[in-house]
Amino acid sequence: MTVFSTYVNWRSIVNVVRVLRSGYIAEGPEVKKFEIEFTKRFGFQNAIALNSGTSALELAYELAGINEGDEVITPVFPFVGTNIPLARRKAKIVFADIDRDLNINIEDVKRKITPQTKALVFVSFAGNNRGLKEMRALADEHKIPLIEDAAQALGSDGWGIGDFICVSLQAIKTLTSGDGGFLIVKDARLVEKARRLRWFGFDREARHKYEDSDITEAGYKYHMNDITAAIGRGNLTVIDKIIAHRKRLIQAYREGGVKDAHIWLPIVFTNKRTELRAFLKESGIDSSIHHFRSDKYTLFGGHQKLPNMDELEHTFLLLPLHMKISVADVRYITGKIKEFNIAHGL
Repeated sequence: MTVFSTYVNWRSIVNVVRVLRSGYIAEGPEVKKFEIEFTKRFGFQNAIALNSGTSALELAYELAGINEGDEVITPVFPFVGTNIPLARRKAKIVFADIDRDLNINIEDVKRKITPQTKALVFVSFAGNNRGLKEMRALADEHKIPLIEDAAQALGSDGWGIGDFICVSLQAIKTLTSGDGGFLIVKDARLVEKARRLRWFGFDREARHKYEDSDITEAGYKYHMNDITAAIGRGNLTVIDKIIAHRKRLIQAYREGGVKDAHIWLPIVFTNKRTELRAFLKESGIDSSIHHFRSDKYTLFGGHQKLPNMDELEHTFLLLPLHMKISVADVRYITGKIKEFNIAHGL
């Protein structure tokens, strides 16, 4: 049983064939339809389709006005991809510690906010939104934007309250389009700017009409194409089925003693990670670490003293949760974890 598995609905395959035969595979009608359907299903306005969740973060940081030297508080964990766009902008990155569930530690954020803080970043690790409401309140109190990295949160409860919400549709996410993403912009005044910046800075409607249009700000090539949108649209038709299945697996994990189980992945904590991982492998169960603290990398200046991160970074394992896993499989996995714990007196 692998930790990750990509799910592609048959409608996605039909959609892709149709698009390929149409002769138009760049950003076109499929992307527009996907934006409309995504917006309708999840209840957001101003959802802008992009070529990756990372592009959504890059664009969000640009729209939030984060420039060189600007102070941004961001979690040191889980994925370096959240913080690399900040490093590219030469922002002053202030790493916040984590809490016992590996999400950001709100008290540490409070301690680190200064008059120079330009923005806050929240990441829903594994689809866990604990702390998001508190981060929203802090952002409102200090009148600074909240960038919500919701790459793993789609399908969970309570996500989508940031000023900029970054969604990933990468291969192993709950909803996939192969690769791709959405940026949801709460301030309607920024929507047209976001659409310009996703394609070099051009107003594409004007350019199509007049063959060219002026560029007043430098954008990049962040746009989604119709092939990607065709995959996403097919999977979106069964997203309720996907989410319902994942929630059944979450419930089975929690009943089996894995309490930190969320919409994207379950997390088990142990002081014998290497041994447990080997035991699960022998039992036909894959597990993964997958994410590492950002400050281990030279790019971010090296290891910082963050007590909870220091304590927990070698104790967690990620377990399988996807469409090819059944409730019976989860019971087998949790049974094996219990067997391991008993054998080691845990």
